[in-house]
Amino acid sequence: MTRKRKRSSVVEIGTGPARVKIYTVNRKDGYPMFSLYWKEGGQRKARHLACMEEARLIAQQTTVRLINGWSANDEVTKRDLELLRHCERKAQEFGVSLTAAMDEWTSARKAAGEVTLSDAVRFYAANRIDLLAVRTITQVADEFVESRRGSGVSEIYIRNCKTSLKRFSDCVLGNITDVTVADINRFLKGLKKLGPVSKNGIRRNIVTMFGFAKRNGYLHPDRKTAAEQSESFRVGEAEIEIFTPHEMERLLLAAHSRILPLIAIGGFAGIRSAEILRLDWEDIKWDRGHIEIAGKKAKTAARRLVPLTENLKAWLAPWRAVTGKIISISDYSGALNDTAVKARIPGGWRQNALRHSFISYRVAETGDVARTSLEAGNSPKMIFRHYREIVDEGAAKAWFSIRPPDGWLPKELPISIREKLRIISLRRENQSCVDTTYYA
Repeated sequence: MTRKRKRSSVVEIGTGPARVKIYTVNRKDGYPMFSLYWKEGGQRKARHLACMEEARLIAQQTTVRLINGWSANDEVTKRDLELLRHCERKAQEFGVSLTAAMDEWTSARKAAGEVTLSDAVRFYAANRIDLLAVRTITQVADEFVESRRGSGVSEIYIRNCKTSLKRFSDCVLGNITDVTVADINRFLKGLKKLGPVSKNGIRRNIVTMFGFAKRNGYLHPDRKTAAEQSESFRVGEAEIEIFTPHEMERLLLAAHSRILPLIAIGGFAGIRSAEILRLDWEDIKWDRGHIEIAGKKAKTAARRLVPLTENLKAWLAPWRAVTGKIISISDYSGALNDTAVKARIPGGWRQNALRHSFISYRVAETGDVARTSLEAGNSPKMIFRHYREIVDEGAAKAWFSIRPPDGWLPKELPISIREKLRIISLRRENQSCVDTTYYA
């Protein structure tokens, strides 16, 4: 005979056709069981649960469902309610309703396509430009030029930067964050009257300015700038131009005292014009026999020592006791052109011909490419490629034998230097007379 389970209590939820009864039954194992009974569609339905709270919840849902005529599939479980409350709490953390949160998620999910939302958000956060400081191209160009003034670069470089960037900012308008690679390429290609070398020079200034903008927080720190990605222009192989020893002598004798040191140092030491502008007379170590170019004054930022040849000493002798800047004029290119005209150099001044001449004659004189590359601050590969076998050893000997005539003084030498030279000359004459008398 089957033993009946004892029903200890009955709870009724709802009324009439929507009434659900909950019976508490004591099971054999001693744990209670809660059984729900109701009528639906002419049939008696039952459900057994282990929790009274859940039994009441299901009974209430069943009552509502019976009143509204819903089907049994619409029934919500306790687990469903827990998930619902969890989602509502998460939405409330951001101050929105669960409905609004789901609308936003659905919209974002559609926009992201196959990309996960987490990846899309990370990419967006890493590439936001609305957090960058807003600067127009003109503002950045002005700030960049001003920053160069305090960096120790030459006035010529600053002037070239200012001119190039003014040209760029007049053509490409707007904020620097909005400038595209196509904008820069279009600007550079529009410089119809300039050759590839000049265009590449302007492009370098733009690239440097964009790098300045990145460092100052005006552009994204982890992206390549539009300027870096712009196109450079191919430069054809140019033939090296040099001066002959005879032309060099005529240049030195025709040169004004303000420009002569640049011609002499450039031709007999091979130092770049921009580097000479940074040098002081104190950098010429007369007794040690070399010119010292500190790292901050060198183009390559590497210190180097350049031999002070005997003929160079002779041409620079009038300035031996002078201190300060070797070259004080800013527009030296105009002075060089004038000197070439006075010296009757065919074709006028030749660009970079002083440095090209030194390297060519020095390689021919020493036969040592590595040594010459160290002295000139150039790569051996470049010297092998451009300067070998241009001149012979005889021409090299003639080049480094060019000396000023007896009694020569540079044209329009400043009065103070002339006076110093006169006093030194008198002292030497007096000393010679004393010595002669003594030995007599």
